[in-house]
This record gives sequence, C-alpha cells and structure tokens, in this order.
Amino acid sequence: MPPSLAPTVTVVGAGITGLALAALLARTGRDVTVLERATDLGPVGAGLLLQHLGQEVCHELGIGEALGAASSPIRRVDGRTVRGLRTMQLAYEDVAPGSTAWGVHRGTLFSLLRGAALEAGARIEPGWDVRGAHRADVGGGRGTGWVVTDAAGRRREAGDLLVGADGAASTVRRSTVRTRLDRPYPWGALWSIVPDPDGLSGDALIQRWRDTRTTLGILPTGVGQASVFWSARVSRMPALLAAGPEAFVDEVAPLAGPLAPLVERVAAAGLLPARYRDVVVDSPVTQGAALVGDAAHAMSPQLGAGASLGLADAWTLAQALDRQPTLAQALEEYATERRAHLRYYRWWSRLLTPTFQSGLVPLGPPRDLALAVAFRTAPVRRLATATLRGAQTSPWRTWHLPPPA
Repeated sequence: MPPSLAPTVTVVGAGITGLALAALLARTGRDVTVLERATDLGPVGAGLLLQHLGQEVCHELGIGEALGAASSPIRRVDGRTVRGLRTMQLAYEDVAPGSTAWGVHRGTLFSLLRGAALEAGARIEPGWDVRGAHRADVGGGRGTGWVVTDAAGRRREAGDLLVGADGAASTVRRSTVRTRLDRPYPWGALWSIVPDPDGLSGDALIQRWRDTRTTLGILPTGVGQASVFWSARVSRMPALLAAGPEAFVDEVAPLAGPLAPLVERVAAAGLLPARYRDVVVDSPVTQGAALVGDAAHAMSPQLGAGASLGLADAWTLAQALDRQPTLAQALEEYATERRAHLRYYRWWSRLLTPTFQSGLVPLGPPRDLALAVAFRTAPVRRLATATLRGAQTSPWRTWHLPPPA
C-alpha cells in the first residue's frame, strides 16, 4: 500500500545524498524518480572521510558492511608543519573506544547507494540537465505543483515533493528557496588517487602545513589506495593543471617526507580540480520542495563531514515524511531537526578556513603554535575528535539520528 504522504517524489541529483534519500523513500513504497545531469553514471570522484554519523546511515541502508570492507579504517589524524612540529594530533579511540572513520572511495559509495536505490524500486534517469523549477498547474486535478525544466527544454511534473540534491551550485535552490549566501571559495584543491599497495599511508588522515597557502593531505582510500590533496587558489588552477602532474610532484614531494613515494605516483595518476562554495539558505524547505546535502548547506571541507551531513539530511527527511500527518509538517520537522547541527559545523568551517586556506600568511606561525599547545590538553583533543565524528550541535551536546518512524 503506497504511503499517504508524498507518494510521488522527484529527486534532482544522483550524488551521495540524492541516492541515499531515493533508497530510503522507495523502500517505503514511494514512487521515486532521480533526475541526473550526467549521461553516463559511473563510479567517479576522490576519496572522502566518512564519519561515524554517515556510517550509521549506511548501516540503516544495508550497505554498511560492504562499504566498511571496501574502505580504509582511519583511527587518527596526524597534523604537522612541514618542519615537523606536531600540531593537530587526534585519535578516535579517545572519544569512542573501537570507533574509526572510513577512508572511502567516492565511487564505491556511489555504486553501493545506486544499487540500494534501484533495489528499493527507485528510477534513475540520466541526461536531465535541470535548469530550473517553477510552480504551475499540474495534471489530474491536483492543483499547483512543481515543474522542472532542463537544458533541452523538456518539462516534467515533480509530483508531490521536489527534492534538490544537485550539489553546491544547485539550480533547484535558486528556483525554490531564498538564499542568504552563495559564494564560491577562492581556494580549492587539486587531488589524485594513487596506488598504495604497501600501506604507506597507514591508518591516519595525514596533513602537512607550511603556511596558510600550503596544505598537503593524504587519506588512505578504499583498499590499496590513497588520495592526495593539495590546497590551491582557484585562480591558479588552470596554470597548475596546464603545467602537468610532473610539475606538481616536483613542488609537493619535498614536503611529504617519508610519504613522498605516494606524491610521486601522482605523475602517472594525474590531477583533477575541486572547488567549493559557502551556501546559506533561510530555510531548506518551501511549499512542496526541500533541499538536502550541499544544495542546502555547502561549506568548506575542513572538517571532512560533508558526506556524513548529507546522509544525515537524507535520513532525517525520510523519517519526517513517515512520521508526520501532512507534508508541511514533515518539511518543517526536517528543517527544525537539522538546524542546530548544521549551524555548529558551518561555524567551525568558517573559523578554520581562513587559517588553512587563504592568503593570510601571517596567521600561519601563531596558528601552528596555538594548535601545538592546545592539542596537548585532553579536553581540547576530545572536543576536536567529537566534532570530527560529525554529530555535535555544541561543545556539550551530541546530535543523534532520529529513530525510525
């Protein structure tokens, strides 16, 4: 028997959050269609850090065991200056014995989520480059609803609920809700996934800093691989890419110390750019529509929580739709439930970004000294680790997934 609330849903965007939501909604009997801009859906993307919060949602979806087996356990964060000063040293064990983050290949997570969505009965339609959405009279005597249009001029009724899961540059966001801030970051990253059959990257997220302009990150990714990230000003990315990965290796490998062999493998693996945005909306919901993931709250990836926050969005919206008697009440519950959690991570992201990715070079030495001193104290380490796990709403309160409806 189909659910009484939002039986027909259109999700724009077949990324991590959109596919997770599609799987959650389809398995409760809803008619779910996912519209994706790409014409060829495949497992692509860099490595990501999946925190405990995101792992919980994956287990609820039935893919947690398979994803964990295909991921690298991350037990600690090893942050130092390139001169060897130990700055940010964290261990998940200090907060939750036995817990780890997962170094996940985005393509692996995508494949598992796509399988879960299709198995639940969702439809995924590629080649829909959605350019806008508007309210209009819809068929069947259902009154006014959302209609989406794509780059080819096609028009499609969204059904009872339209969900924007189309990323940081969301077109659904621009068409549906009031956006308070939508600003591209001037700094992004160049990244590569390289072979690591000998496990040089170990069990840690490794970060090396020289000043506020220079950050090298290495994340064990999947099985026998590592992701290499290098902070770069967006305006310089075309020149850096044009210079080729060999020039990248010449510049970065001397900073990597014993991990230089991983950086050297970038020469064969190649480089790709990543850009980020800072997005704040007045509310992620409006009449008959909702935003999830980066479409609702894009931010700098300093905390490595983006995927986990998006999965938490998907779970919360799905449970609200199952719990509430009306669509308006369900959307309001979703927006209210996510507010404090997202505000906390947005605040920390804005605080950290200028000190790690900016041209404010004089901030570098006091940053390093402050971190080296602060992280010698257990309370600071515990708070930082708890924040990194992705489920805080304040230094004193933890956010939990809403229980199944």
